[in-house]
Amino acid sequence: MRKLFFVGQDCVTAGDADIINEDGTSDVPDIGVGENYRGKAKYVVYDIDDIDESVCEEVLARKKKEPLIIFETDRFIIREMSVGDLQECYALYDSLKGCPYIEPLYEYEEEKAFTEKYIENMYGFFGYGLWLVWDKSTGSLVGRIGIENRSIDGNNCQELGYLVRKEWQGKHVALEVCTQLLKVAKDRFYIDELFICTDTKNIPSISLAHRLGFSEYADDINGMNIYRKIL
Repeated sequence: MRKLFFVGQDCVTAGDADIINEDGTSDVPDIGVGENYRGKAKYVVYDIDDIDESVCEEVLARKKKEPLIIFETDRFIIREMSVGDLQECYALYDSLKGCPYIEPLYEYEEEKAFTEKYIENMYGFFGYGLWLVWDKSTGSLVGRIGIENRSIDGNNCQELGYLVRKEWQGKHVALEVCTQLLKVAKDRFYIDELFICTDTKNIPSISLAHRLGFSEYADDINGMNIYRKIL
């Protein structure tokens, strides 16, 4: 007997397949449950008890194609990016013109297409990615911080990345957000180590790596220092 319950208006099933109706149609749930599940649900968990509020919020956000809030700090809200945020992102990157460590965004249509694929492939598959940092008091975009995949020594690793709007630099934005992000990476995404890759001349980034407890992993690899932290 399958256990059934609902996420919003959509069914979750525990079993090895989706429900087959008398007319031969199939009810495809949002979440399948069990190691032996062989249905078409986009999300699968080992046990019913694994479906908590955060899982339900993620499933509903994906269905509605809405950006998901990942976490909050005292001053900031960190959430996923949407195509509707692009104009704010251009203003963010414009504030950093002239910074040798920041690559500019593409032209709008190309950036829009890239963002749509990024949302689908990074957020949709891995759950993590680069997120946007919003000031709680003003609602303005402060920075872009998150977790990216990077090949290091031939292995797929997770890298902590960040950039902060020019007028917010020196106000400990990255330190506040990244300190909480380290906990989220471990507790929510089950990541056991993170890397920071930064230009050998990027003193503020190197200083942040040390303050966050990262240790030097490799020195001056094609102009980059690599730091690692076990979570």
